[in-house]
This record gives sequence, structure tokens and C-alpha cells, in this order.
Amino acid sequence: MFELIRDLSKYKGCSQSFVSQIVEKITPFADELHFDKRGNLIVRKFGERYAPKITLLAEVKEEVHVVTSVTDYGALAADANYFSLTFPLGQSVQVVTKKGLLQGVVVASKAEEHAAVIDIGANTKQEARQMGVETGNHVTCYDDQLYLGDEVSGRVVGKGLDNKIAPAIAIKLLQQWDPAEGEIAVIFFSSQNRKQQLSQLEGEAAFYIGSVPRQSTAQKSKETIKLGSGVVIKVADKTIPINQTLKNLLVDLAIAHDIAFQLEFLFQHRYKKLSTKTPISVLNIPIEHLDQTTQVVSIKDLENTNQLIQTYLLRSKELQF
Repeated sequence: MFELIRDLSKYKGCSQSFVSQIVEKITPFADELHFDKRGNLIVRKFGERYAPKITLLAEVKEEVHVVTSVTDYGALAADANYFSLTFPLGQSVQVVTKKGLLQGVVVASKAEEHAAVIDIGANTKQEARQMGVETGNHVTCYDDQLYLGDEVSGRVVGKGLDNKIAPAIAIKLLQQWDPAEGEIAVIFFSSQNRKQQLSQLEGEAAFYIGSVPRQSTAQKSKETIKLGSGVVIKVADKTIPINQTLKNLLVDLAIAHDIAFQLEFLFQHRYKKLSTKTPISVLNIPIEHLDQTTQVVSIKDLENTNQLIQTYLLRSKELQF
């Protein structure tokens, strides 16, 4: 799983380039794949006759800054546009140009405006242009994934891990899939239109793979979310209609098969929920520093998520909704 996350970190600039890399990785394992009218990638791996069928929802995105201007002294002014990510001072970045990737470092940052000034080593605006810089170029973190501790600890530190975990879990499941276990459909989406995504669900169950910040202290009447303590099974969600029967079955399976898990509670019910015919559950991965560029995840939590989904399939013929 670690090597897969590292490979997924090599894409730069936009969701489309990431999706292209996903296609390359899963083509040998997929029986069918196509793009819908919104640009979402739909992948299927067929199972044996009468085998159970599930759908996975995996978000693919890249939070980038966009070059909005080049200063007279050769520095780049960049803005995060509609994203919330803020580059800290000293953050190493890469600018995606027609001539390739250009190294840079953030020398000024306005957190409230999600804006940054980037030094690329140019002395004038003309030099920056000659290096391939144009307004509209994407700026992404210069990153790599490293073990925090060692392979036994199972923790990985890197940039933008929250954008890698759902695709990594989905790809791993497709690579390991046994047709006897069932049929799987994966929707790799970049759109935020959840109503449209939920309308595409098929099969007897669906799993939305997301992330949740690690909680350093326990809130009143709630357990603390910890790294390395297992997949987080969500109890309620603001818009996704979590099926409580499916949620309870996942908890029972995790206990019976010794799969580490945690529960995430949300008691705010003043919202309009979307509806879906397919029972759906949300499985989140704990992330340290979720609102920062550099994040930490536990590979064990990803593996527990993978194991829980596979265990569900092996037992699904016995489950009734």
C-alpha cells in the first residue's frame, strides 16, 4: 500500500492527470472502464454468476494554487482559487509549465486569502517567462512519501495524503479482486455533486471512502479518533444517507474477524438528506494535520479498510437488509 501511495503522489497539476495515472494502473485488472458525461471514471470488475455486487466511491482531486501574475522581480503570485489549502512559508513547490516542472519555494503567504508569493530563482519577469512560466500555471507541493518511524510502525508522512487514500484503497481492491468474491464497481469522481454520484450506485451495498482528522482529545460522550486504531465507521453524515443496518453489520463483522475499527459520531441532523436505493456506508481514514499540506496516515488503517470490505463480500450472501 505504501508504494501505491508513493506512486500516486507523482502526478502533478490537476485531477485529469491523476485519473490518467489511475487508468494506467487499473487497466490490467479491470473488465470495463469508461468516463461519464461529468468526467468521472467508472471501473468494473465482474464476478461470478450470483456473486454479490458493491460500489466504491473514491474522490480524486489535487488542491493546487494557480499563478495569477509574475512580478517585475521574477517572483510568482499564486492563489488557491476556491481551495482552502494554504502553503506555509518555506514550502517547496513545483510549477507545472509547458517546459516541465519548475522548482520553487514560498517566500510570502497570506493564510486568510490562501495566496502565496513564490521564488523560482528568476531575477526579472522576462527570465521567469523564459523559464516557461505563464499565468494559469498550476503550483503543487513538492512531495514524497516517507515512513515515519519504520515499516513496523506503519505511519507515513507526506503531502496531500487525504487526496491519495481513497484511490489507493480502490486500486488495491481491484488488483486483489477474486471474481468468486463478487463484482465491484468503482466511481473515481472529482465532482462535488453528491446527488449525481449517489444516483450511479449499484449492487447490494456501497462504500464511500473518505478521511477524518485525528482528534487529540476526546469530546464529551465521544471517543477519540486515533491513528493506527482502525478504519473509522461513520454513524451519521450531513448529506450521505448512511444505512444503519449496513453500518451495524460492518461493526459486527469487524468484531467477529478481529478487524480494528473506530466509530465517528455526528449528531447534527438539521439538514436535508439525499436518498439512494442502494444501502451506503461511509468508511473514513484518520489523518493527522488534515488541514495542512503535510499529513500523516497509518498504513494499518488503510489495510483494515480493505480487509473490512473484502470480509463483507465474503459474508454478504448471509446478510439481509
